[in-house]
Amino acid sequence: MSPRLYLRWLVRDSRGARGRLVFFVLCLAVGVAAVVAVAALADNLEQGLRREAKQLLGADLAVSGRRPPPASVVAAALTLPGAQSTLIRELDTMAAATQGRAGRVPPSLLVELKAVGAGYPLYGKLVTRPKAPLTRLLGADGAIAAPELFERLHLRVGDRLRVGESTFTLRAKLESEPDRAVTPFTFGPRVLLAEEGFQRTRLAAFGSRINYRLLVQLPGNATRGQLEAAAQRLRDALGTAPWWRLETWSQAQPELRQGLRRVERYLGLVALLSLLVGGVGVAQSVRAFLASRLDAVAVLKCLGVRPREAFALYLGQCLLLGLAGGLLGGLVGLAVQRGLPALLGDVLPAHEIHFWQPWALLRGLGLGLAASLLFALAPLVAVLRVPPLRALRRSAEPLPASPLARAGTGLALLAGTFGLALAQAEDLALALRFTGALVLSVALLAAAGWGLRRAAARLARLPRPLL
Repeated sequence: MSPRLYLRWLVRDSRGARGRLVFFVLCLAVGVAAVVAVAALADNLEQGLRREAKQLLGADLAVSGRRPPPASVVAAALTLPGAQSTLIRELDTMAAATQGRAGRVPPSLLVELKAVGAGYPLYGKLVTRPKAPLTRLLGADGAIAAPELFERLHLRVGDRLRVGESTFTLRAKLESEPDRAVTPFTFGPRVLLAEEGFQRTRLAAFGSRINYRLLVQLPGNATRGQLEAAAQRLRDALGTAPWWRLETWSQAQPELRQGLRRVERYLGLVALLSLLVGGVGVAQSVRAFLASRLDAVAVLKCLGVRPREAFALYLGQCLLLGLAGGLLGGLVGLAVQRGLPALLGDVLPAHEIHFWQPWALLRGLGLGLAASLLFALAPLVAVLRVPPLRALRRSAEPLPASPLARAGTGLALLAGTFGLALAQAEDLALALRFTGALVLSVALLAAAGWGLRRAAARLARLPRPLL
C-alpha cells in the first residue's frame, strides 16, 4: 500500500463517524490538559526557585550549625576574593512588654529571635513599616518585630520590649525578610536585633539552643565553577565535624523543594488518572467506530488488503486522533497558566508565570499518544479477525479472540499503565503502588458489578403474586 493511498483511505474512512471521532479527541484532550497543566506549573515553580535561590538562602554559600562557626571557616570566607560575609544567630525565646494594663502582669510571648550582623541582608530586601535603613532601626537598643507581636502584646511602634536581660525600643514592623525559611510551622512572631543588642540580652549562655548561620556572598554573578571552588574551600576548613552543614544557593530551601516535588508527583498521578479515565472513553469510541466499519474491513480484505494493512489503517487513524487530542489538551493545559496568578498569587508572583512550556507540552503529547495507542489496542485487534465472508453475509462476526491473545492484551494494558505511571511519577516504588492500587480498584469494581448482576438475575426469578 502506497503512502498516498494510505492517506486517502484514512480520510475517506473517517466520513460518517465524525461524532465518535470528536468524542475520542475530547476524551483524550481532558486528560492531556491535566497532565500539561501540572507539568507546566511544576516547571514554573522550579524556575521561580532557581531565580530566587540566592534570596531564599540569603547568600551564595551558608554554613549553619548549633555551634559558632570555627575561626578557620571565618578566615576562609574572608580570604575569598571580593567576598562578603555576615553572621546570623537564631533562637526561640520569650519576649515581654515592659508595661501591662492596670493591675495586670505585663504579657509575654514566645518569639523567634534573629540577631543579624553587619551587612545583612546580602541578597534581597528587608521590608519594614516605617521604611528606614536597618542600621538606624536597630543599633544597640532597637528592635523590629512582626505585626503579630504588636497585636498579641498590644504594643505600638515606639513601645519597649524586654528580651532576655535587656529592653529594646520597637522601631518598626517587619513586613518581609529575604532569607526566611518557608515552613508552615513557626514558634512565634519574628523579632530582629542587631549584634550589639543581642550581646545585651545575655542569651548566648551555656545550654542555649542557638542556630548559627555564616552567610557568604561572592563578588558579581559568580559561575557554578566559582561557586563550587569556594564551597570546596569552606569544606576543607570545616573538616569532618558532623555538626555543621554547608549549603550553596543551588541547594536553597531543600524542604521546600522536596515538598514541591511531592506535590508535583501527587498532582501528576491525579492528572494521569484523569488521562486513564479518558482512555476508557477512547476505547469505547474506538470499539463503536470499528463496529460500524466491519463491512468496510471485509470489503478491503476482499479487494486484496492484508489484515496487517487494515490494522495499520485504523491504527494510523487512532494515532492521528491521539495527536489531535494531545495538541488540543496541551494548548488548554498551557492556557490554564494564564489563570494561575489569580489562584496562586501568594505562592508565585504573576510575573514568574510563563505561558510557553515546550517540555510540558511534549510530555503531554507523548503521554496522550501512548494512552490512545494503549486503550485502542484491544478494539483494534478485532480488525485482524474480521472474515472476508462478511462482505456477502452480515451475520459473519469476527472470530473470538484466543485466551492467549486476551491475556497478552491484558498484560500489554497493565504494562502500559505501569509505564505511564513511571514516566509521570519518576519513582519506581510509587509507580508500582499506583498501578497496584488501580488494579485493585478495577478488580473491586468488577466484583461489585458481577455481584450486582447475580443479584438482579435472582430477583428476576423470584415468584411474583398475580395482581
